[in-house]
Amino acid sequence: MLRILCVDDDGLVLSITSDLLRALGHDVVEAIGGAPATRTIEGDGDFDLLVTDIHMPGGPGGPDLAQLARRTHPELPVIFFSGVDQFTPAQPGDQVLRKPCTLGELQQAIAMAVPPRSRMASL
Repeated sequence: MLRILCVDDDGLVLSITSDLLRALGHDVVEAIGGAPATRTIEGDGDFDLLVTDIHMPGGPGGPDLAQLARRTHPELPVIFFSGVDQFTPAQPGDQVLRKPCTLGELQQAIAMAVPPRSRMASL
């Protein structure tokens, strides 16, 4: 089980994505938008994975959140969600999924983003 911070500015998308992550057996902390996610990272940034929308109005977007979280956890894996545009993550190993995604696509992205050793350490 991974401890995952899930971030999106759309409450419905956030809820659906969090439900998918929980269905895969993970512990999920939700943040609706970049500003609440920033507070969560600064207050309790001990996560195994960040799952975030790329663009979020009114606050930092996914790439900025990843950079903030990696100040204290440089190896933090990230899965970025995009509804409209192409995006190339800055860090090798990060994954990009198009919204909406299936449970299988999300599961595969987690397997590719999080090294098996990290998944075992979280059990």
